[in-house]
Amino acid sequence: MKLFARAVAVVLTAAVAVPSFGGTGVRADAATTVTLSPYSVYDINDGKFEGWGTSLCWWANRVGYSDSLAQKAADTFYGEDGLRLNIARFNIGGGDDPKHDHITRTDSNMPGYTKYNNGNVTYDWNADANQRNVLQRCIKAAGDDMIVEMFSNSPPYYMTNSGCSSGGRDPGKNNLKDDCYDDFANYLAEVSYHYKTEWGVDIQSITPTNEPYTNFWGYGSAKQEGCHFDIGNSESKIILELQRAMKAKGMDDVIISASDETSIDTQIDAFKALSGDAKKAVGRIDTHTYGGSKRSELRQLAVDSGKNLWMSEVDGNGTAGTNAGAMAPGLWLSERITADCNGLNASAWILWQVIDKHVCAAGYNGKKDSGMVDMTKGFWGTAVADHDQNTIVLSKKYYCFGQYTRYIRPGMTMLKSSGSTMAAFDEKNGQLVIVSYNTSAGKSDINYNLSQFSKVGTSAKAIRTSNTENWADAGSYTINNGVLSVSLEPNSVTTFIIDGVKGGVEFTDKIDVDLSKVTGSAPWKDDTNNDCKKAFDGKTSTFFDGLGNGWVQADLGDTYELSAIGYAPRSGFEYRCTAGKFSISVDGENWTDLYTIDSVPSSGMNYITKFDGEAVGRYVRYQTPDGTPDSSVNKDNSYCANIAEIALYGEKKEVVPKEVLGDVDGDGSFKVNDIVLMQKYLLGSGTLVKWKNGDFDGDGIIDMFDLVLMRKHLIANS
Repeated sequence: MKLFARAVAVVLTAAVAVPSFGGTGVRADAATTVTLSPYSVYDINDGKFEGWGTSLCWWANRVGYSDSLAQKAADTFYGEDGLRLNIARFNIGGGDDPKHDHITRTDSNMPGYTKYNNGNVTYDWNADANQRNVLQRCIKAAGDDMIVEMFSNSPPYYMTNSGCSSGGRDPGKNNLKDDCYDDFANYLAEVSYHYKTEWGVDIQSITPTNEPYTNFWGYGSAKQEGCHFDIGNSESKIILELQRAMKAKGMDDVIISASDETSIDTQIDAFKALSGDAKKAVGRIDTHTYGGSKRSELRQLAVDSGKNLWMSEVDGNGTAGTNAGAMAPGLWLSERITADCNGLNASAWILWQVIDKHVCAAGYNGKKDSGMVDMTKGFWGTAVADHDQNTIVLSKKYYCFGQYTRYIRPGMTMLKSSGSTMAAFDEKNGQLVIVSYNTSAGKSDINYNLSQFSKVGTSAKAIRTSNTENWADAGSYTINNGVLSVSLEPNSVTTFIIDGVKGGVEFTDKIDVDLSKVTGSAPWKDDTNNDCKKAFDGKTSTFFDGLGNGWVQADLGDTYELSAIGYAPRSGFEYRCTAGKFSISVDGENWTDLYTIDSVPSSGMNYITKFDGEAVGRYVRYQTPDGTPDSSVNKDNSYCANIAEIALYGEKKEVVPKEVLGDVDGDGSFKVNDIVLMQKYLLGSGTLVKWKNGDFDGDGIIDMFDLVLMRKHLIANS
């Protein structure tokens, strides 16, 4: 096999185990091992990360009246010295009936761009100046990485059945009039076109709905605009109308995303229910993660559908940690970011709004502001805008967010991981970024195994946020034999930056395995859908579900010298590979052990390039032990041969038979037949195939002395 250096950015996975990999590593029974391998990246968008962001509604609508606060916000959230966000979701407000006065929040009464008078509609481009003021400053602060998505909470009130932009009189039924789908789509396209042509806003994507399949949005709500759309025909119709309207404006290069359901599980149902044409029109799936749990299912749906996937909105007032104080809301946010990104493999992660609370004695537009929050308890947002002091008050939640946003940057390749860790690789600059949180009251030891990268630096720089630190320089840690061993401080989030990193190698010369020559032990419950052949079918989504002491074996048909073995554990059951062993055999009977998996592997493909024995043979076997596991990482009652895929790499090797003394007929062994042939040869009636093997006394002559010695040797060894 030829190996070509390639700085692939890639990954892999986290696991609780006794740390060791390929014979290297540090033994620390209490530590968690996180293996990061350059062979498994996020499934979405080829692993390329697009960035971090926030919605501009409603906070930008509230602070944008002040150029000073607007600039401070842009610098704080999008600037180089701030969070370095690069995605803004801009709300195209529908606008409520001017006679209504039921939205009581000071920030969420969003203005629309049209005025309606007895059937006549005119556009007011002075509307929404506040949100636009903030947007333009954020674009400048973020620079070339900036991405703008337009989205809508509701159509203008006069297009709705209820005559109200906060929802329907029955919040569980469609509120957009049946004959206004085209009008609403034209409205969204017109506003987007104006922002592009008049204000120079480069719009990457647009979504026509926001949490549409809920019963949240009701007539006269005190909170915000909202509109129910049924999944299926209703959502399909508005998507296709928007596609038509954007094309008419020459903006058909703008991605249409859908459908921003509030729940992961609902998002799966909603996308599946779209018409075929609507699915084609959707360039990216956007989901919120306020509810639902089927992250891996939504990820697979996006992959199977050829779609990108964003986590486009979430926040909450949750807390995490042990007696964590002000860090509790930030640790909750860290848990949510890590679960969403690693579970969905999303190419972007977007907070609902970075400012949710406002302090102002005078209030705003006749409404009272929410006031300061207790930042040691759960709260929405990451900061509070103090309009009286013309300042933005930051929290630990803000600084925890920055542990991710400031260092995992757009364009990096996301590495599959799990547990409390996220990681990304910057191929161009040779930098690996790892972020881990610790929610315990004591220190947490982690060994990051980096041995599958072809090169890593000698040390890692640490940046930490804790109850006493904000993005603090936490020193550096030495990397020994490809392992970075650290001790995370209690209730903290730490980012590690490693320079001088190169990816793995590209594997060529893959051996084609004939499935008819794959054998193995019986699958669980004799289920042929999960039999041993699944381990060589080229799909990591299928798996061999074997029993204890289970095995799978491939007959390669010829003798090969292996240069690498790739393997993928069954997703969600990675721990079952621990103690699994690869072996090789020339004859299918006598086996040489090549490698034992001694820690929990990556959820994707893992590769072995260093073997314990000579990797030459015709048969390759993977086998798990018998009995009950003795490892703390595998708490099953017995070992199970769960493996999703095996890939073998190498070149055919011409095997020169080993010369065996006495083997004159050349069959590879010495037995009675050789003595018979020797006698015939000495009598002049036979031909020796391997005459040198008959020269027992080593004098270069075949004679009766050699025959006598042959007989003695055979008798002595029989």
